[in-house]
Amino acid sequence: MKLLVDGVFFQLASSGIARVWQSVLPALAAIEGLDVLVLDRGGMPALAGVTRIPFPTYKDLYTADDSELIQRICDFYTVDVFTSTYYTTPLSTPMFLVVYDMIPELFEFDLAHRHWQEKAVAIAYARRHIAISQSTRKDLLACYTTLDHVNVAHPGFDRAVFHPVGEERVAAFRQRIGFDQRPYLVTVGSREQHFNYKNGALLFDTVATFGIDAFDILCIGGEPTIAPQKLAALPPAVKAAQISLTDDDLAAALSGATGLIYPSLYEGFGLPVLEAMACGCPVVTTARGSLPEVTGDACVIIDGVSRPEMAAALAKLTSAAVRDGLRRAGLEQAALFDWSALVSAVADAARETAKLGREADYQAFAETWQSLRRLQAAVDVNTWVPTT
Repeated sequence: MKLLVDGVFFQLASSGIARVWQSVLPALAAIEGLDVLVLDRGGMPALAGVTRIPFPTYKDLYTADDSELIQRICDFYTVDVFTSTYYTTPLSTPMFLVVYDMIPELFEFDLAHRHWQEKAVAIAYARRHIAISQSTRKDLLACYTTLDHVNVAHPGFDRAVFHPVGEERVAAFRQRIGFDQRPYLVTVGSREQHFNYKNGALLFDTVATFGIDAFDILCIGGEPTIAPQKLAALPPAVKAAQISLTDDDLAAALSGATGLIYPSLYEGFGLPVLEAMACGCPVVTTARGSLPEVTGDACVIIDGVSRPEMAAALAKLTSAAVRDGLRRAGLEQAALFDWSALVSAVADAARETAKLGREADYQAFAETWQSLRRLQAAVDVNTWVPTT
């Protein structure tokens, strides 16, 4: 059986979704009888066992035309089933979809934007759906009430990378980035989003409000700079910096940190929290979205809207006994996760969807669908106005 995967997310970002597929795709390719082909639109890492197919970069404009190109690849390689790392679709090849979160729908994004319309298109076109948490499944079914066959499979983490690393390696990392003098806290990912659902400002605002100077702050990934007004408001003794890291250095950063501060107001899964626990890093986070599925009781829970509550959580991290307890609990919780559940769910969905694609009912659906998408492609061309 041939599975074609659109690697579009590798073009778009290097965040958690890319990390998921970077682990899942080689594991799928290792399954006997499953040939995995991947459309490479740019940014795709080296992946063992997959067939890489160069493909045009993705743009929001002309998405129906993009579906036509995808279908041509499906036909040329006689593909049995398709899936996308984000929200692209073919015209007639049967598709299943992994759904990560319902952030745009729940946080009042402009759903008229073509990008999010294509998410709705992909959900409607797919014959099987996999949610990466029970929380995401619940939200998906609330937004799309006619869906069935939504399975749940949690992601895992790279055990070869994310584990407590030795003191010498941590010390070398700290010296290299200039954080070798004081305890430090880690934040991971974007700090500024629509409706601020990642809630990254809460740590900075709490430290500034209460004059907390026990920790420096290391921001990993996200925006390339920290907002100047946030830096100016910190106590004089507090150093804050932003840095992008390899996975190996991220493991060292987490292993040496006093804690990961992750006050997210919604998560489809929460991979940074899992990776932190796997490295023995104490975690402060919320019980919102899927996060309780990931953390269990192995972290300090806050509501995510109170600066005094955040200050109290930071005070807990000054206790060596508390940190040791969180480390032990986090390592035990992280050990419950690996990639096997998601890999098996994707492989099963591929087989089931390919089988559905051979049925007469599906063929009738596909004929109608491709007619509508081709009509949409014609409308796109006729209504486009050059901007230059």
